[in-house]
Amino acid sequence: MEHIIEFAGKDYKVNEPTLHGWAQLNLLKDIEEDEDFYLSLVSVSTGIDEYDLRKANFAQVKDAAEYLSDYFIKIGEQFHPEFEFKGVKYKFMDLANMSFGEYVDIDTFLQKDKSYTKSNMHELMAIFYRPIMENGTIESYDINLTKKRAELFRELPVKYLQGALRFFFVLGGLLKEATPFYLTMFYKMKKKTKTLLKPLHSIGAGMGRLFFWRKKTSKTLQR
Repeated sequence: MEHIIEFAGKDYKVNEPTLHGWAQLNLLKDIEEDEDFYLSLVSVSTGIDEYDLRKANFAQVKDAAEYLSDYFIKIGEQFHPEFEFKGVKYKFMDLANMSFGEYVDIDTFLQKDKSYTKSNMHELMAIFYRPIMENGTIESYDINLTKKRAELFRELPVKYLQGALRFFFVLGGLLKEATPFYLTMFYKMKKKTKTLLKPLHSIGAGMGRLFFWRKKTSKTLQR
């Protein structure tokens, strides 16, 4: 379903945000005032030139930014165990049988400073998702193939990242309740993922702050 924003008598298609676009917005959120970030959010999402937006009615730009914020939140509510991107089908990693290499590479990425992780989430997604082979299994983990896939994933729709982070939020709750007496697989995942969940939650919360910033701003404007 296409989403359209009307501006200055013209219709503009809302571009599905990519990991690269999301990284740009995160950077701008950290250095811009709220009012300027309104402009950046609308411009990055629709292609409308910021110069033209600055001449527009403030309330109109604000409404467009709030609409986009709601839209971006909603498209990330679903976890995608599989998806197709540029003609290739990908599947989420097998957490219960996570390899040593996968664990180390995820942990290494998450230990980097926040500015790096927020700007390079395509690297993490390249570890999370691998191509599905002809026999239905996923490609064996290979750091060299992962690096190549990471570059391709710069243009991956950000909804897949949002869905993956949401999955880890849910997983964290399940692992608190599950024990080896209930489900062996959960126990195996708990041993391997418990140290990864906290930094993943932090990244997810950061994404939430990007899109929920508007609530604080709206209240300020009303006052």
